[in-house]
Amino acid sequence: MTVRDEIREPLERTLAWQLRFRDGEGRIVCPKHKVEHTGKSACAAITAVELWRLTGREEHLAVAVQQGRRLVANLVREGTSPCHTFRPGRHDPYNCSNSVIDGGACSDALAHLVTTCGERLAPEDARAFADASLLHARTYLRYAVLDKGIPAQRAWGLTGLAGALALERDDALDKALVGAVARLEEIQNGDGSFPYHPLDWGAEHAGASDVSAFYQSRVTGFVLYALERSGRDPAEGVFRAPLLRGLDFLLALQGPDGVKTGLVEAKPWYWGASYEVASHPFDVYAFARGWRLFRNPRYAHAAADAFRAWVRHLTDQGEPRSHFAGPGRGPSYQCPLFWAAHACWIARAAEDLEAIFAEEPPRPIRLETAAIDLRVTWFPHAALGRLEDGAVVAWVRGARPGCNVHHGSPHGAGLIRVVRKEDGAELIQRCPLGGANECEWRGASGLPSLARGLRSGGREVRFGLWLARVERRAGHTGAALRAPLGVFRRGVLAFGHPRVGSAFDLAPEAQVENDGLRLAGRLAWRDGTPVPESKVERGYRVQGDGLEVTDVLASPGRARRVDYVIPAAARDVQREGNRVSYRLA
Repeated sequence: MTVRDEIREPLERTLAWQLRFRDGEGRIVCPKHKVEHTGKSACAAITAVELWRLTGREEHLAVAVQQGRRLVANLVREGTSPCHTFRPGRHDPYNCSNSVIDGGACSDALAHLVTTCGERLAPEDARAFADASLLHARTYLRYAVLDKGIPAQRAWGLTGLAGALALERDDALDKALVGAVARLEEIQNGDGSFPYHPLDWGAEHAGASDVSAFYQSRVTGFVLYALERSGRDPAEGVFRAPLLRGLDFLLALQGPDGVKTGLVEAKPWYWGASYEVASHPFDVYAFARGWRLFRNPRYAHAAADAFRAWVRHLTDQGEPRSHFAGPGRGPSYQCPLFWAAHACWIARAAEDLEAIFAEEPPRPIRLETAAIDLRVTWFPHAALGRLEDGAVVAWVRGARPGCNVHHGSPHGAGLIRVVRKEDGAELIQRCPLGGANECEWRGASGLPSLARGLRSGGREVRFGLWLARVERRAGHTGAALRAPLGVFRRGVLAFGHPRVGSAFDLAPEAQVENDGLRLAGRLAWRDGTPVPESKVERGYRVQGDGLEVTDVLASPGRARRVDYVIPAAARDVQREGNRVSYRLA
């Protein structure tokens, strides 16, 4: 298999799987949600265009044109408003999207068809595609990119705005694009991370303002794309530093297996495991274009690793999976049709990927001092530490916003992932839905408190009814019946349970050292309320051949039956009273 084939084959397989769900009118109808996800059909059109460019196969161009016509057919006026949006958008809740996401993708795809396929389009198609892209951008996107509350949604709208600008210069659109980029840079944390939904932008729960491994590459990658598409050089001037910060934080999330640490996540309810690869198409694009622009070899390796991890999770038929099945794992919320559609961002990076694979540059030295194979990096706004030596990569989370069953990272105040470099083995087991997580002090304090549980998750139970409706529409009767009960169990009963643990502390104090990190925290109930008089001291050091862990329960406070869960992979275990130490390598 050639380098180009390694990239082309999984993309063609995934597109073919999507197209299995076309009806007689060419609509791609989601088998789970029973709706035409127009924004995802737009992504399918982009994938088809890029595959046509790679292979010259006319069937790919035909698919792109067919889906382009579907997008135009779905552009309608919003009542008496001057806005024109692509249906269903927010109008059908089963679409599981909104108008700025769908509109950004549609306007972008239609412009891409016109600018890429050129004279291969029939004149009437070219006019219709260009007119629809510009009309939507001028009546809706120019406003939405400046007022939507979620940064990743604004950034997706930017892709459509930039596409329209590539068709026709428009000062109003250009001004909106520059203003939106500036606001995204303002909301970016100093360490390069982005809040999923900033409190200042309307988040209803503090956990929604946490950073997100799933969304990080969308904001960075979409801004990078929009700047280039609008004729700007992202590597120059005021854009350079924020983009580099965003790419470097994304890089810090990725492990040697190409998979990001998923427990840094403002939106954990999306996922049935402690990791996901559904966001990898956006990672691939951001890293590949970042490498092309900034020539950092780390970005090249990260793009290749993210791509290959994504491919490993494809079925033989081309259906994407967000994660592999395993103990303590379950299905994810989003539908595979969403994930398959997002492969368009890999397709857009195909030429850069091909250059990366062909060059096969040597792996970069990972340290400032090559003789001591150690690296400790601390991202203060995310309170995330990455520790790396020749044997392992480990991630330590410090403080984080509050959380409930749907919002905010479920674990922190200690280790959240450790990966062995040699074979990519996970050295600690984490279950985002609960259970006996390794590397943690666990105990109980007080009695069950329904009041505490309702404060944390009472409002979330209503969302369980929505989840039930989605499952019922998909024909999953059992899952529909279980959904509200599951939210009540995980969101109310679990938060009202007397169980306490070191991972639930929201505000440990972190001390960064040359070879590791120290945390001083407390035991806490699942909602983050600290156990009075408790104290936990935790230390993590890399020494060249693995991670040394020291955990001390200095005081259980008012907790009882407190014990420590030693990882099955631990070596050189020593335990004396409430002090535990071991190595992971």
